Amino acid sequence: MDLKSNRTVPVLTDPVPTNKSRLGIHSSLLPYSSSMYITIPKRKPIPSKLDEVRASSWLDSMKSSSPPRRKLSKDSTIEFTSDENSIAYCSWLRKYPSALRSFEQITNYAKGKRMALFLDYDGTLSPIVDDPNNAFMSQTMRDAVREVANHYPTAIISGRCRDKVYEFVGLTELYYAGSHGLDIMGPVTHSVPVDDNPNCIRSTDKEGKEVNLFQPANEFIPMIDEVFRSLVQNTKGIKGAKVENNKFCLSVHYRLVDENNWATVANCVHDILKEYPHLQLTYGRKVLEIRPIINWDKGKAVEFLLESLGLSQSDDVLPIYVGDDRTDEDAFKVLRERNRGYGILVSTLPKESNALYSLRDPSEVMDFLKSLVRWKKSSQV
Repeated sequence: MDLKSNRTVPVLTDPVPTNKSRLGIHSSLLPYSSSMYITIPKRKPIPSKLDEVRASSWLDSMKSSSPPRRKLSKDSTIEFTSDENSIAYCSWLRKYPSALRSFEQITNYAKGKRMALFLDYDGTLSPIVDDPNNAFMSQTMRDAVREVANHYPTAIISGRCRDKVYEFVGLTELYYAGSHGLDIMGPVTHSVPVDDNPNCIRSTDKEGKEVNLFQPANEFIPMIDEVFRSLVQNTKGIKGAKVENNKFCLSVHYRLVDENNWATVANCVHDILKEYPHLQLTYGRKVLEIRPIINWDKGKAVEFLLESLGLSQSDDVLPIYVGDDRTDEDAFKVLRERNRGYGILVSTLPKESNALYSLRDPSEVMDFLKSLVRWKKSSQV
């Protein structure tokens, strides 16, 4: 089936039958699923008032997802924090209590259960910084993550490219999922067969250990690369704008862009993205995320990893997900709706969330991880 256009981009094919794995990924992920060859067109842009309205709404979303900040140093910033004694913040804490202050309650529920830990990276394990290439985690945080991974199955699920996250973290004790879960490195198990799944391949990690790589959006890579080149070209005149290619998704950072020029960023991204109907836009803290429109997100990634770890069908499993951004809400939602785990939102500001608990910043995340290790050790005595 061909969709006519003046110009075409990659051909998506999926003639393989449905995988028998409960979470095997196949063409049903695609809203335009078919067993036939499909040509994805580059949609011819038609300027309209609707485009102007959409671009304007993007700007509103950019502002709402990007709280004001104050400068700390050359390379780091911090979002404005709420007054801990304010009525609004105290009220918010009653709805999303501190995971540190509620630690005994969490561990009482965890007794007799197998805990699995899922962590976002930026803003959770590392501070939010002006330059995303400088989002380094501290050595004390790295030690805390290594220690917790020695006691619990642990994975990092980030919007970053998986290789980039591994470069930042540098630990082989964990599993990694990049591009918002579109690129997963997980354990080799019989629960997720690879032989009849075109999106899952057997590979080795940096240490030569055999792993499964799950990449349900491989067909989109040429399209992502094409959009990346266009964005780099069209934003090079916007001071402070940075485009990051995360292999299966793109990030347009505007943290260093003067707020008066945010509309220029929005219009630039809008003008390019409207030509690609199979890509979608989501918002983070001073970042626009461009991803394929497929039925996959961080919540699905958590489910996939639980199955890979052999933990998806057990009632004695307690997944905990810690994250700070909008894309983490998909994972929080999965845990809340299934009533089988805890989402912990990292935030210095009151905001609605699918999480059950909260932590203020990466330093509290580190304290929480250390507390989990101490509790595990004491329970083994």
